[in-house]
Amino acid sequence: MSTPPRAGRPLPRRYRFIAWLLRGFYFGRIAIVGACSRPTPLRGGRLIVSSHRNGAIDGYSVLRAFPGVQFLTSVQLLRSRLLRLMFTGIPVVREKDRERYGIRRAGYDNPVDAGCAHLRAGGDLAIFPEGSSEWGWRPLPYQRGAARIACSLLAEGLSLEIVPLGLHYAQPDRFRSRAEVLVGTPLSLPPRQEGEAMRAWENRMHAAIGAALDAVSVNSRDEAAFAAAQAYALAISERGGSYAEAFVDAQRRLREGEALPAAAPSPSRARPWDAPWVACFVLLAAPVLLIGWAIGRKADARNTTTFFRMAGGLAAALLWLPVLLGLLVWQPLPMLAAFSLAALGWWRYPRLMRPDLPGKTGTARSTP
Repeated sequence: MSTPPRAGRPLPRRYRFIAWLLRGFYFGRIAIVGACSRPTPLRGGRLIVSSHRNGAIDGYSVLRAFPGVQFLTSVQLLRSRLLRLMFTGIPVVREKDRERYGIRRAGYDNPVDAGCAHLRAGGDLAIFPEGSSEWGWRPLPYQRGAARIACSLLAEGLSLEIVPLGLHYAQPDRFRSRAEVLVGTPLSLPPRQEGEAMRAWENRMHAAIGAALDAVSVNSRDEAAFAAAQAYALAISERGGSYAEAFVDAQRRLREGEALPAAAPSPSRARPWDAPWVACFVLLAAPVLLIGWAIGRKADARNTTTFFRMAGGLAAALLWLPVLLGLLVWQPLPMLAAFSLAALGWWRYPRLMRPDLPGKTGTARSTP
């Protein structure tokens, strides 16, 4: 098991690099939009509360907006060497972790206390209040940890900023699909009223955090409204708009009984010469893509597929990259040409393969 990070320390640079590498390869550039589209990377005393849509790799999306932020992390992501290469954070032992792995909760700090200590020491902290991820039309019930942390620190007279974050994926289980991070306006924190019990204050804080998350993330009326909002957002993004902002706007309109404006999707921007470039990329990265695809089939739900693919692909890459480097040394000019064409193919892949279009779906289930 990895050593818990020291309070106040930002996420180590090696984990930021791994997040950048895996996130960039799988999704490309994840856009940051919303009220604070250029948030300060590290400020100190800032609590990031994020939606949880796509399993463990949601943390990589949060790092796109807030590089260096530390996380409360499920202990199951710290139990193997490969996973510890991908993840770190302040360990959290949930009830299902105790049952699955026989872990004693007493062996770890209380996550609320650890989170308070990190913020008190001048760090930034990210939390997923849903606890688990699920690909559904509404969020899972929000847990109270964020509200408890906020009230504990404010009661001590410390300064705290809470920023809501909505993570949006056009297709959570598709390679090179569109993804965006919607950064909301920092919350106006409800002060403690004179004579108010701590529990009552926590309830009001919890409600404020939940409302802020609902405003930037998925909270549709029903499954049909969720699908309609997705289709509308994809059509808007195909024409250069923000997928996340269009989705939230469509979701609000449908909830209020409004009809969505017509937004026909634009035709594919693929070119005939894209095919050989994409084929070069697929051939050069074939072992990584094939093993990632095979491991991804073991996922139990759509919202864990990307995590399984990234973990399997990373393991394959650690074996395949030395082979490519050996070929580069042996035949530098042909391999440099192949790398250049493959890079172009990776860039043009979304234009040719259209990974954002709806495909086969699976049952969404609660996951790590």
